[in-house]
Amino acid sequence: MKACIEKMDEAYREKYYPQGSFFEKAAKESRRGNMILAVMSGVVSAALTALILWMVSLVRYHSGQGNEESVKVGLIFMAVVGAVLALCLFGLVIAIRHIRDGAADVLKKAAKSSGLTQDELREFDRQALQSDSFVLHLAGKVSAAMSGQKDGLLTRDYIWLGDTRSIVLKRQDIVGASLYHWYYYVNKKRVRSLNLALLNKNDVMATAEVKEEAGRELMDLLARENPAVQLHQGILEEGKEFDAWREEHSKAKG
Repeated sequence: MKACIEKMDEAYREKYYPQGSFFEKAAKESRRGNMILAVMSGVVSAALTALILWMVSLVRYHSGQGNEESVKVGLIFMAVVGAVLALCLFGLVIAIRHIRDGAADVLKKAAKSSGLTQDELREFDRQALQSDSFVLHLAGKVSAAMSGQKDGLLTRDYIWLGDTRSIVLKRQDIVGASLYHWYYYVNKKRVRSLNLALLNKNDVMATAEVKEEAGRELMDLLARENPAVQLHQGILEEGKEFDAWREEHSKAKG
């Protein structure tokens, strides 16, 4: 069974970070994702445009026949399809705009999400693949694949939980850590997942889906090395309970 926290080694670096940089890999994945989004949005947009053109001809035909009820239904349907087409075109524009983003662009976005300077994130990048760093296997393979979550990284001074926004926290700035239940729906069925939340003194929060043993192991490690980290021993429920926990730490730091 794979350990939740493993030492970084050469085999892992070569397999997952052949470019030798966290942000170079993130940029490559971003480009691939935007290319897929652009193709899918383009195909769907073309199909929806063809559908609208067909509906226009159909509405004209029924209008000529004096069938007002069919015309109204057709116009409503066209409006709905037009709204979906607008969303697809928006996605296409966004994908094309970011399809050439490089490591510097990804780093800039990560700095904004993390509340850190770009120099601090360059230092995280420098530390990430060194032999004293750790790889965090927080979620099961299926859960991680469904959410797009990656293996996290724990360096001497920083932590990244594997989220898609690349939120990186300074370990010394973390003030609270807790497990919490998060709910979502799959085919109208309510599904519960277990997540880890790390909150820093600037109210920046990093979250990731975890197996309970992995979450608690990481929480204990962080608290042992930084007494400022306050661990919530139970499991919070999303909503008021989780918000109250976050607000409590925000007031404490204030």
